[in-house]
Amino acid sequence: MTRVITLATLIEAGEISSIEVELGAREQRTRLLYGTPGFVNWLKERLRSDEPSPLFADLTPNEQLDLLFYDFLSGKPLVYTKQFRVIKFENNAVWELKTPDLRIFGWFAMKDCFIAVFGDWAWRIKEHALYRGYRIEVKRFRRRIGAEDGLCVRGVTPGDVISL
Repeated sequence: MTRVITLATLIEAGEISSIEVELGAREQRTRLLYGTPGFVNWLKERLRSDEPSPLFADLTPNEQLDLLFYDFLSGKPLVYTKQFRVIKFENNAVWELKTPDLRIFGWFAMKDCFIAVFGDWAWRIKEHALYRGYRIEVKRFRRRIGAEDGLCVRGVTPGDVISL
């Protein structure tokens, strides 16, 4: 018998956990954000560090990340290619959420529901040409947990993955 994979079964198995950001008193989450244990560990380390922006951006990398997650979860419009983009136009595409300094790789399990698998510095990814490797590793993770077929948006346009 084939087991149906859902967000609930992935949470129960410890494969993903919810990522929370404090919203305003009158705001509600309109999108869902989850992370794998490896991503959550990276996120905790990232948030413990108070490094300045290597690009001398106005916001620190932590502030950039907090703002991106806030905008995502609260349903604010995201700018395609500036704040999120598809890595390669293919079925079961891998996507990235972006800040000036950081990149987060994962996939949309359904519209308005992103699962983060890896995070890294933008400069490091570009300098070492890591996009292909991260894309392959996200796909490998999805296959391992059985999410390739039923828990993965097949579209590659912004409207396929985010309510605009």
